[in-house]
Amino acid sequence: MNQPTTLRASRSGIVWNKIVTFLSKPHNVILLLMGIVVTVTTIAPVVAIVEDTFKIHPGTIDAHLTGQVSGYTLVNYIDLFTSNLAKTNLWSPLLNTLYLAVGTCVVSILFGGVFAFLVTRTNLAWRKYLSSIFIFPYIMPQWTLAVVWQNLFDSNAVTGTSNGLLAATLGIHMPLWWCKGLFPSLVVLGLHYAPFAYILIGGIFRNMDANLEEAATILDTPKWKTMCKITLPMVKPAILSTILLVFGSSMGSYPVPHYLGLTTLSTKYVS
Repeated sequence: MNQPTTLRASRSGIVWNKIVTFLSKPHNVILLLMGIVVTVTTIAPVVAIVEDTFKIHPGTIDAHLTGQVSGYTLVNYIDLFTSNLAKTNLWSPLLNTLYLAVGTCVVSILFGGVFAFLVTRTNLAWRKYLSSIFIFPYIMPQWTLAVVWQNLFDSNAVTGTSNGLLAATLGIHMPLWWCKGLFPSLVVLGLHYAPFAYILIGGIFRNMDANLEEAATILDTPKWKTMCKITLPMVKPAILSTILLVFGSSMGSYPVPHYLGLTTLSTKYVS
């Protein structure tokens, strides 16, 4: 009696069949192509930059400290964290950058969130016009808003530059912390990124089920309690998304701190 034969596929054949099955679906092909593009445009440059920090470059401080002209070394990191200039080159700019990013998130969420609430949940006049014009601060380059701030508030007596609009016309000289530094930088960046908050939070407000708020109103619940217990939890995902976008963008911002005299990681390393 003949024994039945058992067909066993090779491991390479199984892998090949999985690859063919995966590529036979269009969405998988698109996903693969997008993954390749993202890897090449983001991860590869980061890896190259990190590798470059360990290299010894002829004629630079790492070559002077190591006495070598090629190879790899940790002296760049040692010098960055432990040298006499570590506070000036790293810690102070890093602290300013964090303050700027956090402050920008607060300003953008407050300004954009309140505007989104007024446009979507009230009978505010000219809502369509205001909704359209509110996007313009983000369309405009960051440095234009910084220059506008300078042209409004700078004065020869305070900043040592030409007088701005207030100083030239009304003789009002704003204090230095208002004209240059952290405060104007976070306000300008907050206004620039406020459309993020408006778009994300406004989308939640437009699609929000109003039955819960109406029920709270029928039960004579105070307005502040309705806002804290019902409205804010529903827009929490949009707020978190705004924080993620604005915080990351503010950390790498260069034009606004540069024009308004704030030393951050971006301005320090460019200089």
